[in-house]
Amino acid sequence: MACYLIADWVFKFLPHKIGGDAYWQPIIPRLIAVAASCLIGVGKEFFDLWQREAFSAGDLTMDFAGALLWLFLLLGTNLIYKRDF
Repeated sequence: MACYLIADWVFKFLPHKIGGDAYWQPIIPRLIAVAASCLIGVGKEFFDLWQREAFSAGDLTMDFAGALLWLFLLLGTNLIYKRDF
């Protein structure tokens, strides 16, 4: 759930159209938000290792699932293509 919220938060602070290609302009900010969310999830696991806690593959899987769920819910509702920011 945290990575879902992080992806949404990152997306809100990005410009809603990035690039020169009309097809990719609305998609790039969403991909950046998902990548940032996944990187934060990986960073949290490295922080756990630094704190001498066990690496949790299940925790990392849930982080990735939350970030990808955020992206695919947008794709499923066609928000990428319907809204013109």
